[in-house]
Amino acid sequence: MKNEFLLHIVASIAYRFEKVMKHSDSGFGNFKIGTECRTPCAILNHMHHVIKATRVFIQTEEVLVNPDSMVKLDGEIIRFKMELTLVKELLSKQEIPVEYSKKLLQGPFVDLLTHIGQLAMLQGLYGNAIPAEDFSKPVI
Repeated sequence: MKNEFLLHIVASIAYRFEKVMKHSDSGFGNFKIGTECRTPCAILNHMHHVIKATRVFIQTEEVLVNPDSMVKLDGEIIRFKMELTLVKELLSKQEIPVEYSKKLLQGPFVDLLTHIGQLAMLQGLYGNAIPAEDFSKPVI
């Protein structure tokens, strides 16, 4: 299988994202814990930009600089998941050299996992704590 490890990390990102966001209500998107902290919508907008820029760079080697305008929570969730699916499809078709794979892992993919952790923390502060789970057990 092409890019087996990268495809597994993308599937892990999708799994954790779904777990963190599945019980969100629309008010969560604008939840703010401080003046210097991003809202969940702002985090999701950044995540969408990261995964879209990753896809564009894999396809064209062009750097996508400007993020799309922020939308409401449901829209941010939909377009992040859509871009993640496009990256999965791209990785299943296009062989990525090992050295470039390492850069994808240490850069955008780990960044996305970091932001999923931020969203999980914000969910807890919002009153919607994410249930504990042994993440090594699910078949992803």
